Amino acid sequence: MSSLPCWGRATELLFAQQQQIVTRTPVCWLPWATYTTYGNHLPFGTPGFITTAIVERAAQRVGGVVYPVLWRDLDLDINLFRQMLTARLTTVAGQAFQIAVVVGRSENTTDDLSIIEVAESAQHQHRILVLAVSPFELVDEQMQDHGALWETSLMLAIRPDLVDVNQIADHDGQDVRHVASPSLGQQALHLAGERLAVAVRDLLERRDTSVIAALYQQRRVRYTSQLL
Repeated sequence: MSSLPCWGRATELLFAQQQQIVTRTPVCWLPWATYTTYGNHLPFGTPGFITTAIVERAAQRVGGVVYPVLWRDLDLDINLFRQMLTARLTTVAGQAFQIAVVVGRSENTTDDLSIIEVAESAQHQHRILVLAVSPFELVDEQMQDHGALWETSLMLAIRPDLVDVNQIADHDGQDVRHVASPSLGQQALHLAGERLAVAVRDLLERRDTSVIAALYQQRRVRYTSQLL
């Protein structure tokens, strides 16, 4: 039997194939993204492309099933998105997954706290471990910029055909057009994917809920300190 992780995209798997993966590695990867853009040179789907690329790199190292991106439209009430995420977590829990990895970047404190609450509620109701993190939370959140060096480099690495280099503008005095590159984007993807994979492997081996609780508490404390 191959020692390579067994993984796949939910939309491409047959029922028997998904069951085989769940039995071997009961991890589901649930990317989500905000439908928006922060630069004339990048498409509206940029957050989804980046999150999915990172999630798939991690899944290739750990195993599991990668679900399609769950989109968060800023014009819609956050409670609707909460219901959508809750429904997806309920579904995967019913499919015998034991760990759900929710990856996406919140645009504000309210959204992130909502994601944490949904994750904790699912853990309590369905006895499924839910790790909810942003794409670069385990690396360096400064890399989660908007339309600048990192986001542009990531898209140049993932979907260069969708980047209009002629529309790239300077950002905070930085000449993004001449410093962003596909190689920088690939390095960022590799690092984020590897860090996420390590964290999920640890959860898979230890099933330690205290690690997740500490992560969520750390974020709550940070948000509280920002209000003081």
